[in-house]
Amino acid sequence: MSEPTPDPQRPTAVERQQALKRLEEHHDFPCVYMFKVIGYNSGELAQEVRRAAETVLGPIMGKNEIRSRPSSGDKYLAVTIETKVESSAQVLDVYDALKALEGLIALV
Repeated sequence: MSEPTPDPQRPTAVERQQALKRLEEHHDFPCVYMFKVIGYNSGELAQEVRRAAETVLGPIMGKNEIRSRPSSGDKYLAVTIETKVESSAQVLDVYDALKALEGLIALV
């Protein structure tokens, strides 16, 4: 029986540990963390980003915690979530949830 092919979108355990370490070197958790998603402006992207993040973070309540801005031609949408996170692992879990979105161009 052959070993399963690793998912190129999913980091290895070593890569995840390195990412956790880098986050912890630059942030004091818990803290406010900013996630930025850029994708095709489907009309639903901002709501999809919110729902994906809330699967990890719980309800995003503050009116300034999530904001969006369309590109000049309205083809793309930048969605920013700036909210409290409890740990570096939670940051990576949010990124994993966001990576699953259709129409995603970039995560910053």
